[in-house]
Amino acid sequence: MLLTMIVVGACRKSDNPAMPDGIVYLNQPNIKKESGDIAIKSNDPSAFSAKFSVDLYFKDSEIKPKYLDIVVVKNGNAKNAKVIKKEVSTYPTQIDLKGSDLISMFGQIAVGDNFDIGANYITNDGKTYVAFPLGGGLPYGSTVATQPDSSPTIRFSCICGFDMDTFLGDGKFRITADGWADFGVGTVVVIKKVDATTMSIDYTPISSFKPIIIKVNADNTANVAKQILGDTKEYGEAYGNLSIASTGGGISNYVNPCAGKIALFLSYTVSAGSFGNNAFELEKVK
Repeated sequence: MLLTMIVVGACRKSDNPAMPDGIVYLNQPNIKKESGDIAIKSNDPSAFSAKFSVDLYFKDSEIKPKYLDIVVVKNGNAKNAKVIKKEVSTYPTQIDLKGSDLISMFGQIAVGDNFDIGANYITNDGKTYVAFPLGGGLPYGSTVATQPDSSPTIRFSCICGFDMDTFLGDGKFRITADGWADFGVGTVVVIKKVDATTMSIDYTPISSFKPIIIKVNADNTANVAKQILGDTKEYGEAYGNLSIASTGGGISNYVNPCAGKIALFLSYTVSAGSFGNNAFELEKVK
């Protein structure tokens, strides 16, 4: 143990040429969404309103910036970074961001636009480390964002605005994928509004089965909470009740209001086990 302490204590950079020069110790900014909208809606981007917080990751460290300038870039263009709030030096600080602010800074907002928010770090000796380097890459060490609860930047994206009445129209949708094969590809069904964020599809192939209930979230992801469809005796089986639920998260379960599409990935289960997962997709009849 004594030998180890001596070796470590005597270690110099010349003993380990792989150690990089010019390491600067910064107390990384921690930026998080707090409340309000989680995305910008294309049908009314000026209505976007959100609140985010700015803090330091190592709260008790003596190393602190002189201040942080909170900046935003559109679609990764660091050359066009705009300042949201200058000289933040109290932590945590909460900041409001509105769609009208972004429009004033960058002009028109369209589906697919991304707005990344970070902090330019100004040290006590006046040096600046920018959140979005002009040459690209990361402003901090490559493993910073992988630390527990670390969030050096946040993103707000513009998605196609969802309005239930506009999206459904007359409610007629054509099935384009049916892995379970009860409805059949090409079948036209009528989707009904339950409320502003919930819709239902009558299970027309089997009249005793309950409707499929779909919940649409604020970010256009969709969710089918586990529900009983009906008894497997309708298939000539004796497994009891058949249940479905969406699986695979928002990548596989979503609505696309601009394209008039619904995509679901559904698991089919009974008490004894699973029949697997199947795609169920529909598009609006035009």
